[in-house]
Formats: sequence, C-alpha cells, structure tokens
Amino acid sequence: MKRERSRRLMLVLLAVAALIAAAAAGWGGSKGGTASAAPVEAKAGGSGILRVGTTSYIDSFNPWNYIEGQGLNAMVMVYPLLVGTDYSKRKGYYIAGDWARSWKVSGGGKVWTFKLRPNTKWSDGRPMTAGDAAWTINTTLKYADGATAVQATSLNHAKRATAPNPTTLVVRYEAPVGNALWLIGALPILPRHVWEPYEKKQKGGKALKTYRPEGKLPMVTGGAYTVKQYEKKGTTVFIPDSNFYGPKSNADAIALTYYTNSDSMIADLRRGNLDWIDQVPFNAVKAVKRSTGVKVNEWPGGEITNITWNANQRKLKNRELLDPRVKKALSMCVDRDKMIQVVFSGYATKVESLVGHISPLENPNLGPTKYNCRAANAALDKLGYRRGSDGIRVAPATSGKYAQDAHAMRYEIITPTSTDFNINRMFDIVQEGWAKLGVRATQHVGGDSTATYALETDAKCDGSKNIGYSKFDIAMWDWIAGPEPDFQLSVVTKGQWCSWSDTGWDNPAYDRLYDQQGVTVDPAKRRAIIYKMQKMVYDAFVYTQLTNHVALDATSTKWSGFKNPLNAFSKTYYTSPRKVG
Repeated sequence: MKRERSRRLMLVLLAVAALIAAAAAGWGGSKGGTASAAPVEAKAGGSGILRVGTTSYIDSFNPWNYIEGQGLNAMVMVYPLLVGTDYSKRKGYYIAGDWARSWKVSGGGKVWTFKLRPNTKWSDGRPMTAGDAAWTINTTLKYADGATAVQATSLNHAKRATAPNPTTLVVRYEAPVGNALWLIGALPILPRHVWEPYEKKQKGGKALKTYRPEGKLPMVTGGAYTVKQYEKKGTTVFIPDSNFYGPKSNADAIALTYYTNSDSMIADLRRGNLDWIDQVPFNAVKAVKRSTGVKVNEWPGGEITNITWNANQRKLKNRELLDPRVKKALSMCVDRDKMIQVVFSGYATKVESLVGHISPLENPNLGPTKYNCRAANAALDKLGYRRGSDGIRVAPATSGKYAQDAHAMRYEIITPTSTDFNINRMFDIVQEGWAKLGVRATQHVGGDSTATYALETDAKCDGSKNIGYSKFDIAMWDWIAGPEPDFQLSVVTKGQWCSWSDTGWDNPAYDRLYDQQGVTVDPAKRRAIIYKMQKMVYDAFVYTQLTNHVALDATSTKWSGFKNPLNAFSKTYYTSPRKVG
C-alpha cells in the first residue's frame, strides 16, 4: 500500500508538471500546438512543486456553501478578499491588505470606502472591478436568510454596497461596526459574470448555494491561484495565476493531497515524497521530530473540541437532555485530562468557552467543569434518575405538550469521519465515563462533514418555520475559531439555523446580545457583552467544551518561508514558502 501511494504521488507530480506547462503556454492551447511538459518537469520534478499532505479535504469552492476549514483555506487562495490577516508573535493576528490597498471610515463610522488595486483581472482575462465586490456583497445581503446565510455574518449590519468607479467600493452600514474589517475580510469576492446567472436560475437565489464551481474546470478565479485539477478526496492542484495582483507564489504549483491514513502521509513526508503536512497526528509528534530533514512547528491553535447537545426546545425525544443540570452531571464524568494525554499526547489544554484560547476576548471566568463522577452520580440521583435493574438509569415519564414515556438513558453520539484527531478514542472516554453514571452511550459514525451536519439539522431544515434539529441528541465535533470571536458567537444564534448552527439553540435574549455586540464600538463595553454571551452558552450547556489543542505541522528543511499560523487567513500561507538554495 505504501509503495502504491508513493507511485500515485509520482503520477500526480507528472500531471501537475503538465498543468504548469499548459498554464505557461496559455491554458486552452495556442494555435501553435500543445506545450511540452518536459522542461517544466525538469525544473519542478519534486522541487518547484510544493507537495502538501492533509487529512482534511476541500468540500467546496462555493463560499455560500461549505463546512471544512480546508475549503475556506482554498477559497482564500483562489478568490480576492478585500482585506486579509497577518500574524506575528509580538502582535498576534492583525488586519492586512489584500485586494484593497487602503480603506477609510466616515459618516460617523457607518461608511467604509475601499480603494482597490487598479487593472486587476479574473483568471479568464475579464476585468475584476469594484462592481464584482458590490454584487457579491449585495447578493449576500439579499439572500442572507436563505441561500447565502453561511456568509451572512460577514456583513452584519451592512445595508448595501456601491461601486462609484472600478477601483472604489463603498459599503454602508446601519450603525458603526467596530469589527467591520474582520467580518468583511472573511467574504470571498466572486466574479459576477460567472455567478450572477445562477442567482436567476431558481427562486430565492437557491442555485447560488448548490452551484459547484469546482465541477467545471478551470475555475474562474481572482486570487493567487487558479484550479485546474480538483479531487475532493484526492489531489487538488493550485496553479499560480499570472493575473494575480499581489505577491506571486514562490512555488510553481501547490499539490494538496488528501490522505485517509495519517501513517501513510507521515511515511511519504519521511521519504521526501511530501514537503509539508498541515497537521501532525498528535500520537506521532515525537516520531516526526526524530525524522531527518523534517521540522515540526507549533503555535497557539484555534481548534476546540466539544460535546454538542441538541438544544432545540421543540425536540420530541430524550427531552431530559435539555436540562442543563443533567448535561452538567454528564459532563462532570468526562475525563478531559485523559483525553489530553491519550488523544492529544499532551498538546492540548482544557477549555470552557465557545470562542477558545485564540481569542483575546475569551471569558476567563467560566467554570471550570471539574471531573467528579461521584458528585455527578449524586446529582442524577437527586434529579430523580434512578437506576433500573440493569444498572441503566431511567428518565421518568413527563406530561404536557412534549410528554414522553419513562425510558432508559441510552443515547447515540454522532461523530464525523473528517476530524484531524482521534475522535473515536475521545468517544470511548466519554462512553467509559457515562457508564460509571449508569448512562449508555453508543457511537453513530455520521460520515463526512456534510453527511454529519445533515444528521444534526434534518433533511428539510428551515429556521423560518422552526423546522429542524428534531432527531439527534448528541454529537462530538470541533470548531476552528479565529481571533475575532464574532463568527463563533454567531453559530448558536437562530439566524444560523440550517447554515452553521449545530445545536438548534433558540434564545432570543442571546440573539439580541449578539446584535448588540456587533454595533458596540467601545472595546471595554463590547468585551463585557461578549463575556456575558459566553457565560450564557456555558450555563445552558449548549456545548460541553472539551479541549483546545495546539496547532502542529511539519515541513521539509528543503523549503523555508512558511507562515504556518496563516492557514485559512492569508494567501501568503501558500505563496510564501520557497525552495532552499
């Protein structure tokens, strides 16, 4: 199997070399005939091509319909952003330019004007103008309650965008928004001439959500790269776009290969068949550090693991799991210290907040939820959940609108197959703990992210009609948070039902605070609101937060210039690495 994987990588590199040659000759072919791949192969064969291994995949290039962080990173690479993010150890994460070379705020904080780089082009040669940005923004606003809801928070409190000329974009807001740059910087700008026809295909712009640009290659892009080979669970090739307005890629191409088996990925790195793996498996860190010609890098990570509780007050079964006291008792018998050692080999810490350690606005006053199975058993006893003859606790019968019969406390926990950590072992630890409480947990492997999310939301999810989140009870998953906490705070709002919400929580008081923090410009006042919101989520046990792990990757010493913390934040994540010598 390992030899077969290496052989496949070699074939991929030959194909990449051919793509580079075709791109250099002008994709689509000049009248003079096909370009020979041989010269590029000699230049790139294992040198100019940056070969990246990953255990997560690009689920979509549609910014209005994606889940995976790898998908977000890919879109950062291929689409223009108004502003991007940079990072330094001293300053942390901060706003930097991308397509916009400057910006200013006026009108009492309600008008943002962006000056865009001139003479920019899409990969198909069409002009890339402020009109494309205005259309992307206005279309996102138009369908924010439906087809474009995934990006709705990027434009919180925005009213409309206009393009007075090809290089000037004006975005008007209902009120001053202190974090406007962080939000709008997360919105990829799309080529209007490609996407607008899909707006008109179905009522409510529904085709905007279902359109898959990766299904018709080469894609029309405007970022540092274009894509001429895409395999969801194979190899995707990023070819530098000669029209790109920013710093050019140092590599001749980026070949991102998805691995189902991390052992095979590590073996290819050690053999020199890969130059970079974007996540080192936690149980392999020591071994990879001992590898010749490989460097392991670590930095503060934004990935947070959790137990996800169905918090929909309209759910019909196992309604005892809506009670924060029950969820707290179950959480008290989850050994997070064991998870940190067994699953993460010590490269993680316990976390209590929704926004995680990466955010400077994390509330430090939550919990901690302490591991104490004896106290958890006592709490369940006091709440009236007695053990049956088989040792499994029984939830008593209830009456009223959502009456349910007495039933054993047996629950399915949904887990996705797309995590970059051993979620099966994490489930085992939860199962072991709950068994001590007389609660039976069984694992339901949900499939990839799309399939798992469908299990949480239901097939006909519609937040406007309160439809969805009616069947599942519990899941285990993760969030990848960023330094600006707005997105993390948004995922438990009613507005994100069927788009980002994985809990079905519906709390109008929380939603009002979410809106309020968005228009609170004073940093201290906004911090106080965000602290309060985190406490509401914590007290309700919308999630049981488990761990916040360190980010780890590994790079070949034959390459330098990596900007590791900028995964899914900046185009320089791919454009900066260069071959040594």
